[in-house]
Amino acid sequence: MEYIFKMNNVELIINDDVFQKLKMYRQYHRFSMESGGLLIGRTNIEGTTRLYEITEPMENDIKGRIFFKRKDKRHLQYLSKVNERCLYFKGNWHTHPQDMPTPSWLDKKSWKNAIINSKPGESEYIFFIIVGITETRVWCGNMQTSEINEMKYQLVGGGISEV
Repeated sequence: MEYIFKMNNVELIINDDVFQKLKMYRQYHRFSMESGGLLIGRTNIEGTTRLYEITEPMENDIKGRIFFKRKDKRHLQYLSKVNERCLYFKGNWHTHPQDMPTPSWLDKKSWKNAIINSKPGESEYIFFIIVGITETRVWCGNMQTSEINEMKYQLVGGGISEV
């Protein structure tokens, strides 16, 4: 099964293994802390990005009920290792303790900084995922215009399709 998010001519594909890993960090309980990490994948010549891996929360990251700060240097060390396999940084993910997550002003500020300072392989786009309790939502940042827009979700596989 693949999870496909689209916006105009931009397509992000998340395989089921990665999607299930993201869902493991949902904040079901009122004492659950936010989690986060890096999105790792590859963009093909047509511009479709596929996520193959994520980094998961690590020991030196800072977690709170409504914040997550990726501080552990092993996220970037891991990224260096996967670059050897032609896998690249494609964005960031984190959780929110909301059914349908919405980005905070701090998320939006962080995303703008990521657009300015990131190099997502050969891609013109960077992706931001927020994992909520019942929904996972994806936003796409345009590296040229710095615009950030939500992508539409489409589930493919098992005869189920939703746009």
